[in-house]
Amino acid sequence: MKTVFVLATLAAALSACSSQPKLQAGSPTQPDVVLISVDTLRADHLSAYGHDRPTSPFFDRLAAGGVRYDFARSASPWTLPAHTTMLTGQLPLTHKVVEDQLRLSAETPVLPEVMKAQGYATGGFVATLYVSRLFGFERGFDRFEDFGVHTEKANLGGEVVAGDVVDQALKWWGSLPAGQPAFLFLHVYDVHYEYDPPGDYGKRFDRAPEKSDPKYKNYHHFSKVKNQLTEAEFAHQRAQYDESILYVDDQFARLEAAAKAAGRQVRFVITSDHGEEFGERGSWGHAHTLFAEQLHVPLILSGAGLPAGKVVTAPVGTQDIAPTLAAWAGAAPDSLKADGLILDPSSNQDAALAGRPFPAETTRFKTNRLGLYEAGLRLEWDLESGQSWLYDPHADPKEERDLSADRPEDVARLQGRLEALHGMPWEAVTAGAVSTDGVLLQGGRHSALQVEPGGRFLALPFDAAVRFTPVGGAQQGPYKANGGEHPGADAGLRYQGGAAGAATVMDAETCKALAALGYIQEGCGEAEPSP
Repeated sequence: MKTVFVLATLAAALSACSSQPKLQAGSPTQPDVVLISVDTLRADHLSAYGHDRPTSPFFDRLAAGGVRYDFARSASPWTLPAHTTMLTGQLPLTHKVVEDQLRLSAETPVLPEVMKAQGYATGGFVATLYVSRLFGFERGFDRFEDFGVHTEKANLGGEVVAGDVVDQALKWWGSLPAGQPAFLFLHVYDVHYEYDPPGDYGKRFDRAPEKSDPKYKNYHHFSKVKNQLTEAEFAHQRAQYDESILYVDDQFARLEAAAKAAGRQVRFVITSDHGEEFGERGSWGHAHTLFAEQLHVPLILSGAGLPAGKVVTAPVGTQDIAPTLAAWAGAAPDSLKADGLILDPSSNQDAALAGRPFPAETTRFKTNRLGLYEAGLRLEWDLESGQSWLYDPHADPKEERDLSADRPEDVARLQGRLEALHGMPWEAVTAGAVSTDGVLLQGGRHSALQVEPGGRFLALPFDAAVRFTPVGGAQQGPYKANGGEHPGADAGLRYQGGAAGAATVMDAETCKALAALGYIQEGCGEAEPSP
């Protein structure tokens, strides 16, 4: 069966070569760099990562000829913060672009700017609103194509498919003069629900879609017992998901074929922003939990000058991608204000990689969760309910066996580590009472705190309203770390943490379309930009 699919893929690639733009010869000293982000792609649904369906012959070939990172993690289970991390090297706790009314500060350097400064032509081709101009993702690109999704609704119905993205990328790549190195960032949305691949792809692993099939609404809808999918319904959705992966894989094979025909040296990076739940926690979708099916993503580095056939089992994160690619281009190590490390697959970095903490978080809708992988253990902490789960993801990669009841000391230790990693940016100037509509962290979770002068605490999510009532005085605030007002000089609190740089307001029509898909937060399209 695999042979049939591989031959079909090669035939499709050869056919496409005859009609797609021809590339000029590349730089003899600087390989092109192609960063591919397949939205919503779980690592365990690629054949290279052990999946039992032949979903990814091209990606598998890159992995076999390059470096496969078996334990790569995203820091967020949804598109906007995850891609902000991917292109800055900063974790969400640093960049704080964790809600859809926020965008990155213009002062924060991004990978395309660094690549351009090193002499690369830069092209970005993306297929969703959350990686569009609306959120500033065009910065640093000589050519940026978001197919109008920053102002139009094309992507909300899935009209921008991987073939469109690859066509435009090849057209731009082919326009470059001989000898010009290129950096391409390509983002595709086909593996995101509705998982509806074009043509015959929708019948490769299962029957074709039918009108009676369940339609995605939102994660909370499907968590209710009365709305949960049957195993047969999930099996069909997983098949559609896998067929979408195969379609995307075939499209990206065209890039390699064009580069080979021109004799260009290329380094490919294959990854994703997050995964997808298919009933593992009782629901369907993503963005609301931090379990393995959400945060275990593929990471494959393959091409000119990289080792072949290497598998790295030490933990890495998507925050490592930007500093690694910047280093490939010859940029100084401090060119990005990154939390990630430069990955060097030619050497043994296992000890350095294994010693790092990997925090994660999500605050979509009324979700408020923190996660941490460190030293072989992984904590999930629901700040809304106070519940925690503890896993050994190496012995239990699907995170099915909760160890929290047997190891409460490890739960408490990792909770303390999360507080330390986030810091305590709020400080009391005078004694008083602090309250919030989120959660206050100070040696554990609280809904309210009594603080003395100099007392410090953390409020989550970052856009939670914080109120302060000094002893004998009137209530002050509300204040917000992100998306609101900070305390003034005469207030009883100080905020000493960073914040996302700019507000983004969507028009009412876009908000309505996003709401129908369960994407947006409350108040989208109504708030005015923060000062």
